[in-house]
Parts: sequence; C-alpha cells; structure tokens
Amino acid sequence: MEAFYSVALLIVAAIISNMIYPIFPKIPLTFYQIGCGLILSLLPIFHDFSLFPEIFMLGIIAPLMFNDGQNTDSNQFRQSIGHIFSMAVYLAVITAVVIGGAAHFLMPTIPLALCFALAAIVTPTDSVALKSITQNVEVPSNVHGILESESLFNDASGIVIFNLAVAAFLTGDFSFTEGLTKFVISFFGGILVGLFAGLLFVKLRTFLVNQSMDTTSVIVPFSLMTPFAIYLISEILGCSGILAVVSAGIMHGINQSQLKLTSTNVRLVTNATWQIAANLLNGIVFVLLGVTLPTVIAQIMPYSDILILELGLFGAGIYLLMVVIRFLWVKFNLVQTHHHQDATLKEALLTAIGGVHGTITLSMALSLPLTAFGKSFPYRSQLIFVATIVILLSLLVPTIILPALLPQKNDQDQGTFKKYQGEMVAYAISKVKSDGTISLVDRNYIIDMLNSQKNNRATNRTEIRNIMTHAREIEAQVVVDALNEGKISQQFANIFSRRMVAASDRSSGFWTRIKYLIRLQTHRFKKRKVSKKEVKRRVQQYNARSQGNRGSEKFNRLVEKGKQIRQMSLLIEEMAFERVNDYLDSIETAHNTASVNFVRNGYNFRHLRFDNSDEANGRRESLLIQAFQYEYTYVADAFRTEKISRNISDQLNQSISTDQMVFMQDNGQS
Repeated sequence: MEAFYSVALLIVAAIISNMIYPIFPKIPLTFYQIGCGLILSLLPIFHDFSLFPEIFMLGIIAPLMFNDGQNTDSNQFRQSIGHIFSMAVYLAVITAVVIGGAAHFLMPTIPLALCFALAAIVTPTDSVALKSITQNVEVPSNVHGILESESLFNDASGIVIFNLAVAAFLTGDFSFTEGLTKFVISFFGGILVGLFAGLLFVKLRTFLVNQSMDTTSVIVPFSLMTPFAIYLISEILGCSGILAVVSAGIMHGINQSQLKLTSTNVRLVTNATWQIAANLLNGIVFVLLGVTLPTVIAQIMPYSDILILELGLFGAGIYLLMVVIRFLWVKFNLVQTHHHQDATLKEALLTAIGGVHGTITLSMALSLPLTAFGKSFPYRSQLIFVATIVILLSLLVPTIILPALLPQKNDQDQGTFKKYQGEMVAYAISKVKSDGTISLVDRNYIIDMLNSQKNNRATNRTEIRNIMTHAREIEAQVVVDALNEGKISQQFANIFSRRMVAASDRSSGFWTRIKYLIRLQTHRFKKRKVSKKEVKRRVQQYNARSQGNRGSEKFNRLVEKGKQIRQMSLLIEEMAFERVNDYLDSIETAHNTASVNFVRNGYNFRHLRFDNSDEANGRRESLLIQAFQYEYTYVADAFRTEKISRNISDQLNQSISTDQMVFMQDNGQS
C-alpha cells in the first residue's frame, strides 16, 4: 500500500510541476520537477528513499527510450549512424578511460576499478533533461541532432563499462579480451535483439489487425507492453535491454506503413496514450531525482567538512574534464557537425556543455552493491555524492551559459503559435475548397471542423444579423423562383410563407417579410394557360377520387401529399443551400470570417439532417483525415523551408494529432 501511495505522489508532483512551469517559463521545467521531488522528500513516506535501479530501468527508462526510438526520423537516423558510433561508443569508451585514470590520479585512495565505475556512471547523457533546459533557446539543428542521437545509445555503453568495472573490483580480476567480448555482446547483441524483436512485434500487431482485433482494448495495451517485453528478453539473453528497446522503437518507426493498417481511431488513441505516458514518465524521472537527493546528502553528512569539500571539488573537476574531452572531440572533427567543414568553436562548446546528465547516472550510482567481502561496499557514499555533483553541475551550467550563447525562442509566445496554426488551417481549407469533387455540405462540414482547431475572435452580432438577413432574402427568392418555374406548387409556397411569417427569428425584419409575401402572393394572379391535356387529367383525377373507399382514398391522398411536400422541401433546401453558400463565399474576408462561419455552420447543421446516413458520415470522416494530411503537409513544408522552428513544428504536429484523436473519437461514439 505504501508503494502505491509513493507512486501516486510522484505522479501528482510531476503534474503540479507541469502546471507551475507555464507561469514562470524562464526556469527550465527540470528544476520545477526536482523542486517538487525535494518537497516530497519531507514526507515520512519518502524518508531514506532509494531508487531500485532494475525497476527504474524497466518501468521508466525502457518505455521512454522505446518512445524516443519510434519517434526518431528514419531518414535522419540513417544519416546519423556515424555520429551515433562516434559519440555513443568511441567517445563513451574514451571518456570512461580518461576520467577513470584522472579520478584515480586525483583520489589515489579509491581503487582503480571503482574509479572506472565512477567514470562509467557519469558517461551517459540525458535527452530528457536536455530538452527541458533548451526549451527556451534555439539550438542549431546539427548540434541538437548529435546530442539526441548520442543520448539514445550511450546509456548502454556506460552500463556495460560500469558492470565490467564493478565485476573487476569484486573478483579482483580483469581480462581485456573478456571485457571487450562482453562489451560487444551486450552492445551489438542488444541492437540485434531489439531489431529482431521489434520486427516480430510489428508482425504480431499486423496479424492482430488482419484478424480484425484492431481495437483500442487490444492494440493500446499491446503497444505499451512492447518495450517491457523486449527489455526483459534482451536482459535474459545477456544483452543490453536499453539498446534493445531503442532499436525496437526505431524498427517501429521504420515500419509505420504496416502499423498504419490499424484503424485511424485506434492509431490516434495509441499515439495520444504514448504522448501522455511519455510526458508523465519524463516528469517522474526528475521528481525521483529530487526525492533521492536528500538521502544522498544525508549519507555524506557524517564525513568531515574538509572531505565533503574535497569530494565536491573532485566532482567539479570530473565534470570540467568531461566538458574538455567533449569539446576537443568535436573541435578535432572526430564527430562531424557539417558534411564538408570543421566544427566552429561555438558548436564544439555547445556540444560539450550539452552533455547533460540525469537520473540514469544517479540510478547507476545507486545500483552500486551495498556490501562487498562481507562488509559495507567501500566508497559507495562518496561515489554517489560525486555523481550527484556531476549531475547538478551538468544541469546548472548549460542553464546559465546557453541563454548567453543562443538566441531566445520567440515561438514560446502563444501568439506566434496561433499565427502559424491559423495559416495551417487556412491552407487546409483552401485545399478542400479547391477540390471540385467534394459536395457542398461535406465541404462545409470539413471547414467547420478545421476552423474549430483555432480560437477564432469573438463574433460580431450586428455583422451576423446583417448576413442572416441577406441569407433569408436569398431563401425567399429561391421559393419565388421555384414557384415561377413550376418546380413547386402554390400550396407549398403558402406553407413556406406561413413558416416565414411565424418564425421567431426577427433578423429579417418586418418589412422584408411583408415584401416577400407580396412578391409570393402576386404569383396567384398571373394568368396561366391550362392545356386541354391538363384539363382532361384533372377530370380523370376527380372521377377517380369519387370512386372506391373514401377512407382509403383520404389516407392515400395524405401519403401522396406528404411525399410531394418532402420532395419539394428537399428541392428548396438544395437550391437555397447552394445559393446561400455562394453568397457567403462571395462576401467572406479575413475580417468577417468568424461571422460568416457562424452563419455557414448554422445552414450546414440544418442541411445535414437531409444527408446523415452511415455512408455520408464515413465519407466525411475520410475527407477529414485527408484535410488533416493537408495540415501535416503544411507543417512539413514550413519546417523544411525554415519558415517555422522545430519547436513550432512539434507544437503544430502535436495539435493536429490531438485534434484528430478528439474528432475521430467523437465520430466513433456518435
């Protein structure tokens, strides 16, 4: 029960930090999450709290890494393979070797194997923390891509080196050949297991779809279960579970064409579920860091002030040395930030301080054994404290330096987002309007759905009243024209006129309605020539009525009259709907769009009553999906031409995905 309360409080703290961040966005979200964790640590339930590394890796890191993998651009990933190996393998190994040697030189009392373990602990970088810290600044796309690719894969490198170092300390024996073999098996084995298992799970999901089992109750749990299963399979086989879930996620991203066989509604619910889960887990990661920090500090407090100061300086020295190694690695072009030219000093510095560390580092530190050789594990508290110093410095330094080196993101302003959202919706609407194969009612339905994505300005009541007046006049003229052309009867015209006079809507005005009635009733006095054939038909009709059962005749007449009225009503509705929409299209401008849409939606809602079959609803859903694709196209083109930033692109894509889920879910329920 206590574990349940702990998880619930962690979730609440993550949600609260997300609520506070928009109020004071200048401070990175990560620090709000750590702060909420520190507050939680005051509660008795979190006293002496400690992470369980195995559960942390399986329950939090595995799904996060899988989600990052499946959201990775496959084309960009293929182009970044060289960067990945350079940063996540070669740099990780060299960093561990250099830091391990330097740590042993600075603190010779700590065994060399444990110094290498410490170096491995501080090797992995954290993409989650990096995103939070760089949320308000424009990081060059090439540097951002390198840092993200590195963080996906260097966790496994650090974990493998860490395990080898701890094993060497406990056994007192280290074989370079054996260590290299274990590294290769763990690293490349994890990748291969992930690729194979990822492809297998894609095939299983495709099989479920083909068996008509593509429901949210099946596909969503299956998708969420995938990273846990793959992580456990890889670990059982002695390979890196982290690399396996990353590789499996990338495999899912590459095979999106097969996953799209799933119904639209299920795909949207699955994507939304993953987005919610990823955001929540990201928050819990740093809340856990805040909860754990007091325990780490409490363990080091019994030591002397001089030793604590030495350990603090030791941690700062390790962090500084790591920054220098990363800077030189990029500056000497050991990882190419450009295709045909060397990296600039600024790019090298950004890559150096962009190596932010987070909870994976802390989790590895806390996974140090509690005992060794029948007594407490030596230097465990000191190593954890040093790792904590490195984590805090890696978070603070870029938070201070990056705003001075990089321009602020202007697109944090909601006004900028709304501007491009408006352009996106307008682009999709223009594409829908230009498609001559779409019926008028379907077109208006799609336009209404698209316009609801943005917050339109308040409508002008006077403007709406004037538009409605003209629209009513057009409807009245349609009846007069239909009567003059003989398409409807005088009796139906009278019925329509009575409805107009009795209507509660006064927007058309008294004299407008009187003018219409005069125009309509003058039709009665127009001389109409009746042919002999027509006279004969009426006589026959009269004679037929005089025969047979009077009650049955009356009933049949009522049925026939109802059919005629419905047919004439449909005719008038079609004619009026088309003419009113032509009028609305002709007067629509950028200033009166909200008022025109208000009137158009009213007419469309009325017209949908005449065509609301399952076939029509399915057709509109397909058109709406196509309209959303137009929006995705706009975002992709705007980002490719650098009209919008990556952040705005992500926000727009997120809004489209959310709107898709809402609209499709509503349609499914209706």
